[in-house]
Amino acid sequence: MKNLFLLSFLIITSFTIAQRYSYRKKQITQPGSMYFYWGYNRSIYAKSSINFVGDNYNFTIHKATADDRPSTDISTYFNITTISVPQFNIRMGWYRNNKWDFSFGYDHMKYVMTNGQEAKLTGFIPASENQYLNGVFNGEYYVITDKAIHYENTNGLNYISFQINYNHLFYRTRERQFAIRGRLGLGLGAVVTQTDFNWNGKEYHTEFKLSGYGASIHTGLRFEFFNRFFAQSNWSTGLINLPQLQTIANTNNYAKQKVVYADWQLVAGVFWYLKFKNGCDSCPDWH
Repeated sequence: MKNLFLLSFLIITSFTIAQRYSYRKKQITQPGSMYFYWGYNRSIYAKSSINFVGDNYNFTIHKATADDRPSTDISTYFNITTISVPQFNIRMGWYRNNKWDFSFGYDHMKYVMTNGQEAKLTGFIPASENQYLNGVFNGEYYVITDKAIHYENTNGLNYISFQINYNHLFYRTRERQFAIRGRLGLGLGAVVTQTDFNWNGKEYHTEFKLSGYGASIHTGLRFEFFNRFFAQSNWSTGLINLPQLQTIANTNNYAKQKVVYADWQLVAGVFWYLKFKNGCDSCPDWH
């Protein structure tokens, strides 16, 4: 009877321990895991009004169009000394649990006002300020040329943001060597710019400055390999508000603009795991 009782006790205890400390393999989304990615983007911009202000002029280009500027030399994307020249994305994140993660990084976009566009103008520009474009404007349409005025942020339009993301598992192999996961998130952050400005036939370049802020929505599809690597396609849209973007360094010349953007990103990254609760990186994650 004593041996039967002891045997029963050991079986029940073992079952309880097995339930409490079941073997679990590493998971990409386990609490405390982290990720890092790098990639590139293409962006598009909605038409927006740009208000240019100086000591002697104040005018607005209404519904101005703009484009991005991807690098056309493919070697730029693979040369370690030039990988930050194209429109790139960099981000690091941390998993709170298997559904939610938080991340910090930035999207380096390029905004280039379209040369030769016909746009409506309001405001005034004295002839002493600009020999190519001047007068009092009351909604007339003008062809905007680079010689008269050109405005771009190609170095760039840097959206530095904090994101919160929700993760949904669509598919995973039995041994967890491959998985497909969907992501949906919100972002909020600051916008740092470096502006190139052509005015009255002269070129001006500003230093990097905090010029505004942005808010964004993100979604993506991630392909995960061996619990260590991933490739991801992201889509995002957002609003960037630039209340006072300097156009000529060390002067009172600035631009004001709100622009809606959308971009597509293709990135690749890695996962790594912080110290497990049992202090062991290679053994099961007991919890």
